Amino acid sequence: MKRKTKRSKRFFPKAILFVILIIGIYFAWKQAAWANRPQTSGTAEYTTATPPVAQTQETRFGITQRSLDTLIFTVPVHIAEITDTRYLELVNFEYSINGEPDNGLIVSAWPSVPVRVTDITLHKTALEAVSELFGAANEAGIGSFYVSSGYRDYGTQKQVYNDMQDKSFAQPPNHSEHQAGLAADILAMGVLQSEMADSHEGQWLAKNAWKHGLVLRYTEEKRDITGIAGEPWHFRYIGHPHAWYCQQQNLCFEEYIQLLKENGGYRATLDGKTYSVLYQVPQNSIIYVPGHQNYYISGDNTGGFIITAWE
Repeated sequence: MKRKTKRSKRFFPKAILFVILIIGIYFAWKQAAWANRPQTSGTAEYTTATPPVAQTQETRFGITQRSLDTLIFTVPVHIAEITDTRYLELVNFEYSINGEPDNGLIVSAWPSVPVRVTDITLHKTALEAVSELFGAANEAGIGSFYVSSGYRDYGTQKQVYNDMQDKSFAQPPNHSEHQAGLAADILAMGVLQSEMADSHEGQWLAKNAWKHGLVLRYTEEKRDITGIAGEPWHFRYIGHPHAWYCQQQNLCFEEYIQLLKENGGYRATLDGKTYSVLYQVPQNSIIYVPGHQNYYISGDNTGGFIITAWE
């Protein structure tokens, strides 16, 4: 009996050490799996990008949906508790605007930026982006820009649509981005609207607007997808890193939303910040958001939510 007792005393410390070793290997594996997930990268000058590898529904974002709550996005948040910024709300012929924006978010564009008339308003976040864009243009010595149209309520959009003879340049009320306040028509002093595409000023806008979270929303190249003829003056705020990604991969907004639905998201290092973009469709009214990063959430107006996190 004494011999058996001594063996047991020697066995238990070894068993404990073995369990600790197994736990250590498990967490090391988890850390390696996170580090090896698909990423995109961009330099501080925003010059490079690699699209995420297409993945199946089962392995979105490099992880399974079942393990979502135990990996990156670890804090469950009920949708009712989330403020939807609506920055990435898709509005087009198929998807009508998800209600009028909060009146408190729509502000006068004048005197922050030059305008065609002083009663033009914009969503305050879009206005900040347009102001930064105009400032960059001044520093680069690129002409003088002004906003010719911004936020439109239902009645104004209805009148614009009815008065427009060529409907290829207009959308019916409740289907226009202008009603979200996130779209601005930008023209250059001394340049006709019909000449914007070929002008030095118009080409500069198309090349640089994304640096300030704005995208050239309608191009002739993407007309079959957007349903709108090329409008080199119409810019939409979607923020970072989304505008950067659309620019790098030559995607219109419809294509970008579809890519997120199919791939689930991506990571990108942009101008010193590492972004994580994750697309989720709520299940049981729950989505997951990062508990250790800055983030905001936007509905895409098609049934999903896009979480944009950064550190």
